[in-house]
Amino acid sequence: MRDETFFDSIKKNLNGEPGQPIVLGVCRTLAARLGQEVWLIRLAAIVLGAFYSFITLVVYILLGLFMAETTHRTRSLFEGLGIWFRELTEKLGNRCGDMLERNRHTRRHRDY
Repeated sequence: MRDETFFDSIKKNLNGEPGQPIVLGVCRTLAARLGQEVWLIRLAAIVLGAFYSFITLVVYILLGLFMAETTHRTRSLFEGLGIWFRELTEKLGNRCGDMLERNRHTRRHRDY
């Protein structure tokens, strides 16, 4: 059994599973295009995200949308989020409607 150093452990975790993107596949695609190792690009994204969260997130999403290798996965993610958000707002709307209806019903019975 080989003893892993702390650095080896971080590198292994940042590489992810072979052929499987961790989120959208942006870091893996950038690494391939730039001829770098994936863990290095992911580490850079994490460090940039820690200091420039909003900008890093926006750039990551834009890269996901505009790089041919990641466009389908990114659009699918946003379609799924859209469906989830629509269902959530429908449920909240139904609950609010039910609460208003119960409130009206209670007021009618108090008035008599």
